[in-house]
Amino acid sequence: MIVDVLSRLDTRRPWWSPLRAWLPGHTHWDAASLAAAAMNAPIPVAPLLNALAPASCPIRFTSQSALPADMAYEQFIGQNGECPTRDNLHDFFNGLCWFRFPKVKTLFNRIQCQQILRQGVGQRRGVVRDTITLLDEGGLFLQAPSALWDAIEQRDWRRAFVKERALWQQTHVAIVGHALLEKCVNPYKAITANVIRIPSDTPTCDIDGVMAQTLENLLTEEQLQAKPHCPLPVMGIPGWDAASENPAFYDDPQVFRPPRP
Repeated sequence: MIVDVLSRLDTRRPWWSPLRAWLPGHTHWDAASLAAAAMNAPIPVAPLLNALAPASCPIRFTSQSALPADMAYEQFIGQNGECPTRDNLHDFFNGLCWFRFPKVKTLFNRIQCQQILRQGVGQRRGVVRDTITLLDEGGLFLQAPSALWDAIEQRDWRRAFVKERALWQQTHVAIVGHALLEKCVNPYKAITANVIRIPSDTPTCDIDGVMAQTLENLLTEEQLQAKPHCPLPVMGIPGWDAASENPAFYDDPQVFRPPRP
């Protein structure tokens, strides 16, 4: 049961910070889980998410069985305002991302639906849909000083995580990818995100709106000729893995890979 797994989470870990209110032991969880449990036992994910959802969430959640076999998942959400949901951690964290980034998630869905109408549903999704999928599953937004961002873009991991380590105190990290959150349930060194920069003057309270506008401008075939995201091994972020206090942590070339020639 996913509730058992969620109840064992160490919600003090930094990646849970923006989502903490919707996790066991925090503000919204107890009342919501009791309300969902009254509907059925064990608790299905869809009614649990509906009970947890803030007023700002633009969709409701429904059972995966509601999705017709001949309809794309994204089309169903766009047409019905309901998200087909399986009883697993992956889809639970997708719901939390709808809570945290309603404007970004709505943008992703709108562009996906537009691309499906234009191109149909085939084996080749195209660069726009592929990029949305990468970000929706494994995306991370990062607000950081220019010196730190430059080091990340150049894959200069020693500079990013050792030489410029103090600059991480000036950053804001926001995970938008639900598969990335799922991996953080049982964290391991090689977890890697697709990171996009948050404009430096963005207030923390307005990241969702600013990033939705930023991504709307980026998510076109013309703009995506230059890839807007780059990899970030997230367990290298100071405070995310205690072992990273030792600089030798970053000597692993299988995780902290140099740039391709």
